[in-house]
Amino acid sequence: MPSPRFPDIAEPGSVVIGTRFADSAGVQRRAANTEADELDRARQPGGLTAVSWFLSPDGETLLSCAQWSSDVAHDTYLRGSGFLPPLAGPPRYRLYRSSADTTDARTPGCLITAAFDVDGPERQRSFTEAVIAAQSQDDSHPGAISAHFLHSIDGSRVLLYTEWTSIEAHQQAVAAGDHDTAHEIFAGTPGVRPTHGGRWQLQRSLRASRT
Repeated sequence: MPSPRFPDIAEPGSVVIGTRFADSAGVQRRAANTEADELDRARQPGGLTAVSWFLSPDGETLLSCAQWSSDVAHDTYLRGSGFLPPLAGPPRYRLYRSSADTTDARTPGCLITAAFDVDGPERQRSFTEAVIAAQSQDDSHPGAISAHFLHSIDGSRVLLYTEWTSIEAHQQAVAAGDHDTAHEIFAGTPGVRPTHGGRWQLQRSLRASRT
């Protein structure tokens, strides 16, 4: 089995990201491996470009990330007969902005996510711009690799998707207060409600058909 690769979240198209309760580390791994094996053997839906499965370190939750070439391709899949959980959603996201050094060749060791309910597209944009402006004023932790801001297409959610060298590096940044300014924005912006977040380690990835 080849080593899993982090998704290229900046790839054009639509992204379906969801989490599911898994009860234990064993259930997490079996679910991810079973779904990846089934999808790898099956005739993959047209327009599906990649799928990735992440596990929370506490053994309780499975995160899946399915990337589609377009909304049309995903809609076509939803109108069909298959509804494999990693592929179906909701919600459906598009990348709004990224903060990353394109010359940084480090391999991510973990994914950090933070999700927010927001009051419409204007709030999506203004909240994201405020967080990016705050980040640009601070020196980033050496373990931080990239940050990507995903907006749900219905205007109701923002997902902050960040890649780090390791879970330990992110824990060190939190302990040092590196995220305090961002957390003030998270908690203090009207029309924005933090919902959940997590630390994740990549378990499986599948590069699918582009047709």
